[in-house]
Amino acid sequence: MEIRELFDALMARDDFIFIGHSHPDGDCVGSGAALASLFSNLGKRTALFFPEPPPRRLAFLTENAPVLDALPSDLSAYTLVGEDIASETQLGDSRAALSGHIFARIDHHDVGMPYAEVELVRPQASATGEIVYELFAHAVECGALAAFPKAAAACIYAAISSDTGCFKYANVTPKTHKIAAELLALSIPAGKINRLLFDTKEASQISAEGLVARKMKTYFDGRLCGVVITAEDYAGGLEMSDFETAVDIVRSLRGVRCAFVAKASPARGVFRVSLRGNDGLNVACLAQKFGGGGHLAAAGCTIEAAEEDAVSAALINAYAEEYE
Repeated sequence: MEIRELFDALMARDDFIFIGHSHPDGDCVGSGAALASLFSNLGKRTALFFPEPPPRRLAFLTENAPVLDALPSDLSAYTLVGEDIASETQLGDSRAALSGHIFARIDHHDVGMPYAEVELVRPQASATGEIVYELFAHAVECGALAAFPKAAAACIYAAISSDTGCFKYANVTPKTHKIAAELLALSIPAGKINRLLFDTKEASQISAEGLVARKMKTYFDGRLCGVVITAEDYAGGLEMSDFETAVDIVRSLRGVRCAFVAKASPARGVFRVSLRGNDGLNVACLAQKFGGGGHLAAAGCTIEAAEEDAVSAALINAYAEEYE
């Protein structure tokens, strides 16, 4: 499906709820907020819904977008759009309620499963934010929108910057920089956005990163590095969301090709795993072994295990089978 076709299909509908994935990141929240802004400016009623609340550090992205605490009881009265969602497994506890109700999917993951009536998936895009930018550009070009709203431009920039690690990951293309340049031309506060995304942390998040640095272990002469966060590690007020950036600590160790962080979820025996690859290592295929997915260099999955040793053993074995 092309941008124009998706735009026309959405413009023929009303009452939008833009759905993000569980454990929402900057691309998910920024793209959702921008989409809500776009269609609100086009005269549509809009709202956002995330299966789990976005982390506090991303709150600035939804200051001008209504975020629902719960889904409406009658979803048939709304147009649901999944954004930055590779498959229904990323809907978490809301999967059963949402399954079969999502009209459109806007996404850039190269590993996923179709779930919507109409789908626009562009794996070559560095972030879903790039695709959202093209929707805005088309709306301006066809005359539906008079100008690019500055607040929405800031959300799109944040989405792209977030998923590219402030433009340092291998998924950055010349097009990524061109879009960023167009957004910067609108005088968005790029410096402030990047500071809030990458250089502003809660004290609890810094404590969590310190814990990860102490617990992480290396395997295969340092090519694999990981840590398992147990329920006991949440003592002292730490929460799962505090470990959002933990995998970047593990990934930064010199010599590491693959990094993993497995976090115990509130449901006993369930661990959420974040995977990162360096130097072109494909971690999406590792995530697929456990029913997950994502990008070549950044992916995730869920593992059910009774204890932390079983989780690390499963990930170590999967890595060894694929790369050692």
